[in-house]
Amino acid sequence: MTNTDTIDETKIETTDTTLTLRRTFDASRERVWQAFTDPEELERWFVPDGMTAEVHAQELESGGDMSISWTDGENRIDNEGTYVEVVEHERLVTGEETEAGELRVIYEFQDVQDGTEVVVTQEFPGEVPDGAAEGWTGMLENLAALLQESGADPTEADERSMTVSRVVEASPERVYEAFLDPDELAQWLPPTGFSAEVHHLEAEEGGTFRATFTGETEEFADYGHSFGGTYRELVSGERIVYTESFETDDPAMAGEMTVTVTFETVPAGTEIIVRHEGFPEATSPSDANEGWTDSLGNLADVVEEA
Repeated sequence: MTNTDTIDETKIETTDTTLTLRRTFDASRERVWQAFTDPEELERWFVPDGMTAEVHAQELESGGDMSISWTDGENRIDNEGTYVEVVEHERLVTGEETEAGELRVIYEFQDVQDGTEVVVTQEFPGEVPDGAAEGWTGMLENLAALLQESGADPTEADERSMTVSRVVEASPERVYEAFLDPDELAQWLPPTGFSAEVHHLEAEEGGTFRATFTGETEEFADYGHSFGGTYRELVSGERIVYTESFETDDPAMAGEMTVTVTFETVPAGTEIIVRHEGFPEATSPSDANEGWTDSLGNLADVVEEA
């Protein structure tokens, strides 16, 4: 049996073991995602009335830790679990082990006419506890106030950027090497449907590179392009920062982008985090996210085979 209700602007559906809340926020999907993933912003809204919050861990990757505590001076509630799934700007899934079993929360972010619809589905190991809907409604009210306070969306520049990550079973030094070896770069960098040629690559700060992607299928035949840039920062096994520009006469594709790649040692190997900023008008950050996801999957095949 499903019960439906509305509190303030939050639509609520409950079954015996699930609680689903829907609310639309007057903000971009990227802005709302930031509020769900930035520890400082989480501490401002993701907390019951009368309590304060502190984020202890926020590892945005599959298997990453999440930990936040709520206190009111006398009582403390610890929320600790892991991220089961992370799809940037689209979906978060967390799992938390309780005495009764796993408590799972699914967050979905969807573009709608009025902004962004957030759907929160909480799956309980037993019956939905009393007060859960009211607690969530209060926190979503806090979120609405935070987003309204931020006004004209301070992440407007972020909308032309994207971040993607991947854990690979190799050392940071090995992965760093694969980013700067021309032959390996040509092997893993092109996303599905493309091949690559690296024309030159000077692996030093101030050095330049140039490469070409060629569409290998009918679908991508018209999307080949050349690009190049300059290495701004190279720290072996830790960090690469470079600029990148398309070779084009199209003003909508012109402009300099910045790519920051960091390598962090994790128990399973190395977490690669790619931050790509400053996309030109005609380039979709979501398409770039998909492309980088393909590329990092190719990279895993290269470095994990070695």
